[in-house]
Amino acid sequence: MKSRTLVLVVALTAIGVPPSAHSFCGCDKPPPPRASVRPFVGYPEQTITLFDDRLVSGSHYTVQFTSRDGVNDWSRGKAEMKPDFADRQLRSQLRVAVPSVSLGPCRLAVYDGATLLYALDDDQFTVIAAPIPLHDLEETITRDDYQTGVDADGTVYLAFDMSGMSDATTYSGMAIGYPLQFEGRNVAIFNTQGFLGEVLDPNSRGLFRITPGSAWTSTALDYWRHEFRTYKEEHRKRDARRTLDGEWHADGTPHVDNYHLVVAISGTLANGERPQPGPTPPFRLVLTSTPAASNNLQ
Repeated sequence: MKSRTLVLVVALTAIGVPPSAHSFCGCDKPPPPRASVRPFVGYPEQTITLFDDRLVSGSHYTVQFTSRDGVNDWSRGKAEMKPDFADRQLRSQLRVAVPSVSLGPCRLAVYDGATLLYALDDDQFTVIAAPIPLHDLEETITRDDYQTGVDADGTVYLAFDMSGMSDATTYSGMAIGYPLQFEGRNVAIFNTQGFLGEVLDPNSRGLFRITPGSAWTSTALDYWRHEFRTYKEEHRKRDARRTLDGEWHADGTPHVDNYHLVVAISGTLANGERPQPGPTPPFRLVLTSTPAASNNLQ
């Protein structure tokens, strides 16, 4: 059977995102909402940002990450005043790397020395698996015993690194041994900055194709992604699109990362129940990529 891309979905009502969005095809995106932590999911060694008025710019803090199974670790960081992607206002931000803790919901506790400054419940942050690199050449990727994180609401997340992609490509895949069932209208794609880039619109024919799963396989999806050479050339040639720090263009607009993406799914298993928060059970994830200049999925 032909394998297809497993793009994990999120129920829009569960995370409060608007019903419409723009695909990850440039830097002109609606800003992410204000948040206590952004992004709301992360993988080990990824940098995340905490926002709180109690953080003093220039001060160092310790953030303890505690998974539901009790596994914990910590990271250190220094608070800085920086523009917030939400509204470009200066706010105190604390950036730390996600440590190696268990997959799934994770409580964050911020310490000033030995004193607990504040904490975020584990429904605000979820640890997921490291990103899977995808390319614009013909290849098949198989991950046996793959696991990723499920959040407190039962949403499953997959991360992808698409920095090696330039030409238009159809990505395909499916999960074997994890019968997660979903519809296209539930699929949402974010980046690791917290921007919502795309919600799969059932009326967008030709951009994706969904095939129902079985008692043993997930719903399958083919997804076409247009070329990104134009995007890369624009940032190389246009002065206004030069990035000063990897986050903001020279003209003061945000630089939106179109390559480090997180795809989420809010679906149900073969028994009709939502996935349990924590790590998914091990399953086989099969992904393929096929160069495709046009969007011809029906």
